[in-house]
Amino acid sequence: MAEEKFIGICASPLLMFSYSDPDSPSSQANIRELLNLTEDRPELNINKNQRCSYYSSLGCLMTISEDYKVNLLNPLDHHRAQIKLPDINMVKTSVEGINSGLMRRYDDMITKFVLSSNPFSSLECLVLVSYATATVTGWGFCRLGEDTWTYVAWTPILDLIYHNGQFYAMDFSGKILVCDVEDPKQPKTTILLSKKIPMVPMYGQTTSQSLYMVESAGALLVVLQSRPRIGSIETTRFKVFEVPFGREQGWEWSDLEVKNLENRSLFLGCESSSFSVDGSDYYSAGCKANCIYFNTKWWEWLSIPNSNFAPAVFIFNMEEEKVEQLSVPNILQAPLHTSWIQPQPPSS
Repeated sequence: MAEEKFIGICASPLLMFSYSDPDSPSSQANIRELLNLTEDRPELNINKNQRCSYYSSLGCLMTISEDYKVNLLNPLDHHRAQIKLPDINMVKTSVEGINSGLMRRYDDMITKFVLSSNPFSSLECLVLVSYATATVTGWGFCRLGEDTWTYVAWTPILDLIYHNGQFYAMDFSGKILVCDVEDPKQPKTTILLSKKIPMVPMYGQTTSQSLYMVESAGALLVVLQSRPRIGSIETTRFKVFEVPFGREQGWEWSDLEVKNLENRSLFLGCESSSFSVDGSDYYSAGCKANCIYFNTKWWEWLSIPNSNFAPAVFIFNMEEEKVEQLSVPNILQAPLHTSWIQPQPPSS
């Protein structure tokens, strides 16, 4: 039986990192630890015999095992309650049928995971994922209790978010789409904003770029991350824009740039959901205000001098426009993956 030990419960942002079990050379990334970001102490250690990939949204985890089984779990639940979802190889590549082509590895299929609400407190929760098989990319959703994923669109996307009762997506050209899943038999997407985020062209350039969507103080923000492809992480820069709901014309993205996040901090997720916290809140008091927390992708580790594959976690200060590396204590193993888990304040 795999050992699962809880060390505590916390409502502050958590950093989840994975590494190989040194006592089991054949295993890969089968240990996960959660680090309390504001107190520099571990919260949870999960040692699983079965290899899984992990994704987070609204404080919950989605796991995908190497046989494509999918479950939701609450990492702070002592009883480790799980909710079963359809196998990830049941994603549809079109409205006509289920993908029967070659699948990618279990840990290389999901590019984004988003929940509409906490599935352990709401039976109306919707689960939305973007995925890539060996033959197609797209995104789909399921409701709790369903046995397959409903195909939405084939459009490759950079990010997904659930905001004010709607799913939104950002495509590779910088356009924002809205997804209507009210009718599960005919989900549809429409362009919310055709005016593209001001990016340099993706191809043939020396700049690496990423786009994220994150909710902050009720507003929907778009975050543009960029850095030279050849250069250190310290050259990373961010621009933040507020999505102009209700303004159809007469505006430019440059007019909507957010220069100051005030007391808030943004946490950007690669495959997991991005989120923000209020630094004046008791549970997030240790987070740096007016800053953006971000993780590097595995191929970016190579540009970090003397990194030795150490946890690649950084903070961008919006006011000073400087990057600093976040010190992650008491980690002896080289992590294979890092991601953020959104805090869930305890219920009163």
